[in-house]
Amino acid sequence: MALNKEFVVAVLDIRPCADENLKLKSVKFVSEILKEKICAGKKDFVSFVLLGTEKTSNDVNEHVFPDSYNNITQYQQPQCPTWQLLLNFYKFVNENACDDGEWLDALVVAMEVIKRGEECFKFQKSRILFFYDFNDVRNSYDMFDVITQNVAQTEVELVVISEKIRYIDNPISGLPKAIFQDGKKSKNQVKNEDYALQLITNCSAQLCNFEEAKRCIFKITNKRPWVWNSKLTIGSEINIKISGIIYMKDESNIKLKKCWGQDDELVSRELKSFVRGSEIEPTVEELIDGYMLGSTPIAYDESLKDNKERYEPGLKFVGFIKRNSIPEEYFCGDSLYWIVHQKGMNASAQKFDALVRAMTNLNMAMLCCKVFSTAFNTPKMVVLLPNKLNSDRPASLTMVEIAYHSQHQYFQFPRLRTQKTECTKEQFAAIDDLIDSMDLTINTKVCDEPRDTYQPDLLPFESLAHIYEQNVLDVLERKILSNASEDDEQFAEMLDDKNFVEIFWKVPEMREKNAKRAAKVVKSLFTLQENQSESKPNTTAKVKSEFSHSGASTATDSSSALSFDRVSEDTPAEDFRQLINCIVLKMENRTERDAKFQVYAKQMRNTIWTLLFQSKDSLNYEKLEASLAVYRKHCYDFNAFDDYNNWICEIRTRVVQSKLQHFWQKIVADKNLGLCFVSTDTEETKQALKKFYELPSD
Repeated sequence: MALNKEFVVAVLDIRPCADENLKLKSVKFVSEILKEKICAGKKDFVSFVLLGTEKTSNDVNEHVFPDSYNNITQYQQPQCPTWQLLLNFYKFVNENACDDGEWLDALVVAMEVIKRGEECFKFQKSRILFFYDFNDVRNSYDMFDVITQNVAQTEVELVVISEKIRYIDNPISGLPKAIFQDGKKSKNQVKNEDYALQLITNCSAQLCNFEEAKRCIFKITNKRPWVWNSKLTIGSEINIKISGIIYMKDESNIKLKKCWGQDDELVSRELKSFVRGSEIEPTVEELIDGYMLGSTPIAYDESLKDNKERYEPGLKFVGFIKRNSIPEEYFCGDSLYWIVHQKGMNASAQKFDALVRAMTNLNMAMLCCKVFSTAFNTPKMVVLLPNKLNSDRPASLTMVEIAYHSQHQYFQFPRLRTQKTECTKEQFAAIDDLIDSMDLTINTKVCDEPRDTYQPDLLPFESLAHIYEQNVLDVLERKILSNASEDDEQFAEMLDDKNFVEIFWKVPEMREKNAKRAAKVVKSLFTLQENQSESKPNTTAKVKSEFSHSGASTATDSSSALSFDRVSEDTPAEDFRQLINCIVLKMENRTERDAKFQVYAKQMRNTIWTLLFQSKDSLNYEKLEASLAVYRKHCYDFNAFDDYNNWICEIRTRVVQSKLQHFWQKIVADKNLGLCFVSTDTEETKQALKKFYELPSD
C-alpha cells in the first residue's frame, strides 16, 4: 500500500442558528487547505462532514446505529486534493440545512471516516478539523465519557476551531491557555462550552480561533541552515575566511510547471517579415539580428557584445559608515545572513573578532560588495552590522542587502512644525499614540486580559503568510471558479461575493478600533486650515529677483532668493522661467526634480487657460505667446510631451467653441506652438502638424 502523508477530515457546522462568520470562515479555511495541498503536490487525502443537514447520510447511521446520528452528512469517499474536489466541496457545503444535529455525533462520524480511510490506505498522520459554534442549542452528553475515551485512545489529532475563543496567560504553567470569551450566556451555552473544554483536556486536543488555526495547520518548518563559505577582503592586505549562515529566507513551496499546450494541441512557429504592414521576403544578407524594446526594434549584433567581466566571489570592503546613517527602509533582499569566521581558521577568527569589537565600540557599519559565486556573479551592495558580543559564542556580523538610492521613489509629507511653530506635548503624545495603535507587532500591555492570539504579539514574524504563495493560490482558485461559473450560477455568485475572499484580510478588530480613536484625537489637535495665499496668490506683494546664470550659488541660495512659489497672471512666462531655473534645476534628486516640475507645469497650464478663456480683458497675445513658448520648451527638457500634447488638444477644442480662430492662427500656428514631436523632419510629422493647425470650418 502507498504511504500517504496525512488524512484530514473537516467537520463543518452549517446549521442556520450558527454564526454566519463562522460558517463563512470555515469554508474559506478548508478551501485554503485544499489549494495549498493541490499546488504543493502533496499526496494527502481529504474528506468532509456536515453537521445540521436536513438529510442524514453517514456510515454510522447506515451500518451501526440506524436510529441515531441524524442530520449529519459525510462526503462520498476520501480523495486526493484536486481542483474538481474544490468545486465539489463548494457545492457540498450548500446542502439544505436545519438546526438539528449534535456536535458529539458529528465527531463520532468523523472518527468513523478516519477509521474506514485507514482500512484502505496507510497514513502517517490523521487529523480532524472540527468547526463548531458552541451556542445555546441543547445537546445530549450521555455518551460524552465513552466518546472522549475512544478519541483519546486513537492517534488522531483533533483541532477544535470556534469563533469565540480568546487566550490568556496561565500564571502557573507560564503558557497561554484558550478560553471562551466572556459575555451574557444562556445555561445551554455555558454547558456546551464546559464540555468542549473537558473534551480538549481529556483528548489532548487543541482549541483555537481561526487566526491561531492558520498558524497551527499551515506550519512553517525550520530547515537546517545553509552555509556560504567565502572570504572578506579589506584592502590589499587583510583577508578573512568567513562563513555566512542564513538567518531567515523568503521561501515558497509552490511548484510551477511550464507547459506549451495540451497533449492534443500542436504549437507551430512561423517567421514573417513586414514593412509598413506589407509582407516581404528579405534575403539572408538583408537581415540584422536584434531585439524588441517595448514596441521599438533595436538592431544588435553579437560582434558588438563585450566579454562580460567576471568578478571574484566573496565580500569586498567598500567603506565604514555610521550605523545610524543607514535608514532601515533601504534594507532589501530575500535572505538575512549571520557572518562568522570559518571553523578551524584561527588567524581569521582573531582578525574577525578584532574587527567586530572595533565596529561595536565605534558604532560603525561596513559597506561591502557581495559576489555570491562564479555562476551567480552579479555584484550586490550589502551592509554588515555588528552583533552584541557574548563570551560563550564567536563574534558575528549580520549581513543584509541594501538598495541603491535611485531605486526609491521620492515622497513628500507635510511638516508637523516649522521655524515659527512648535508642537505641543499633547500633539506629540497623540502622534505617538496613533503610531502605537497601528503597530501590529506591539505587545499587549495587560497580560491577564483575554486576547485573540495565542502569543501576546499580534503578528508574530514566523507565522506570516507567504504573499507570493497566497497570490498564486487565489489567482488559481479564481480561474477555476471563473471557468465553472459559465455552467453553474452558484460559482458566478461566489465570484461576485467580495466578502468571501476578503474576510481573512482584515486588520485585527482591536487594532482598527484603537487606530480610529487615536486618529480622531490627532485630527482634533492638528486642525487643517485653507491656505489663502495658495488659492488666491497676492501678486502685488511679490518681490521678484533676477535670475543669475552664475553656477556658484547653491539650490538653497537660489530658492531663498525667490519670495514666490507660484506662476502669476501678471508675468507668467518670467515666473515659470525663474521657478524652473532657480528651484527645479537645482535639485539633485531626479525624481524630486520631475515631481516639482509637474507642480509648476500644472500652475502654468491653469494660468494660460485663465488668461485665454476666463479673462474679462482683451487677449494679450504677447503674454500668451511667451507663456506657451517657455512652457513648450521646458516640456522638451523634461520629456513631458504627452502632457503638453493632451493639454494643447484641449486648448484647440475650446478655441473652436469660443471662436478664437484669430488667436490660434496668429499665436499657435504661425509660431509653431502646437504638438511636440521628437523629430519634425519626417513627412508623417509634417502632415500631422498641418492637420492639427487646421481648425474645422464650422
